[in-house]
Amino acid sequence: MASRTSYRLCGDNDLLSRIQTEEVTTQLQKHSPKAVIEVINPNAYPSHADTKQTPNSPNRVAFLMNKLLGGAFDALVLSASTLPARLPGGLAVGAITSRLTPYDVLISKEDRILDELPLNATIAANEIRREAQMLYYRSDLKMVRMKGSVDSLIQKVKYGKIDAVILSAADVERLHKQDCVVEFLTNSVCVPAAGQGSLAILTRMSDERTRKLVGTLNEPASFSEVKAEWSFLEHIGLCESDPVGVLGSIEGDRLELEGVVALPDGREKISSVVRGSPGQEVELGKLLADEILVSGGREVLQELNLI
Repeated sequence: MASRTSYRLCGDNDLLSRIQTEEVTTQLQKHSPKAVIEVINPNAYPSHADTKQTPNSPNRVAFLMNKLLGGAFDALVLSASTLPARLPGGLAVGAITSRLTPYDVLISKEDRILDELPLNATIAANEIRREAQMLYYRSDLKMVRMKGSVDSLIQKVKYGKIDAVILSAADVERLHKQDCVVEFLTNSVCVPAAGQGSLAILTRMSDERTRKLVGTLNEPASFSEVKAEWSFLEHIGLCESDPVGVLGSIEGDRLELEGVVALPDGREKISSVVRGSPGQEVELGKLLADEILVSGGREVLQELNLI
């Protein structure tokens, strides 16, 4: 059993996840120098492709959340974009860390921006959300799925295996690969995933001791933005693996929430924007979902057999 001042922290077992866990550990020790942070080796819970538990996949995230619920560790560090809109009973979001750039980025051969890529260019996006929005923007693009880390995908571009790759700006930043970025893809091209750019630290609802510690890292504006994004997903009935994007942004006393749903082949994209104030996250998420559904989103979801 952990001692009174010891806290057990875990993340996933890929390089990016280890960097994220180290980042949180450093911040916790800075805010609470008397706390003993024990980082649980994630290799104790290896991921297995044959069970569809590849790092950060829905199955893998569910597996780690169940381990947290069972007491294998006290807190779990994950990319907020990998979490479902509604957590399993007994778990709580102890903190949403300060958000890095939430957008996707393009890395390409010869440093060409999206509009300069050749006809029928091959792009690895590895998410249906990105693929759908890219094809809506340019129907000639050839979207492919490629396994591999951020670094290996960048190498595939460098050596001409593909023309470009789309990645999370925050992931690229955490891996210190910013010099490879050619273009940031703003909402007019590709709305990011809910929670993208932030880390979520999960705890057990009943563990007040750990929740208090983890809460020192919560960044209120980032928490508000992500809460609104999750509200949108919950009310529209979609999850992080569907062709849906949403981004909340706070400026002063205004909270803006933009969302999109699209067909995977890019034939249709429905988007909308709502505005309100921090503190209205749940209401804004519902309002945005309603607006998109009545503007054609319901037909899109029906075609996808999602409603």
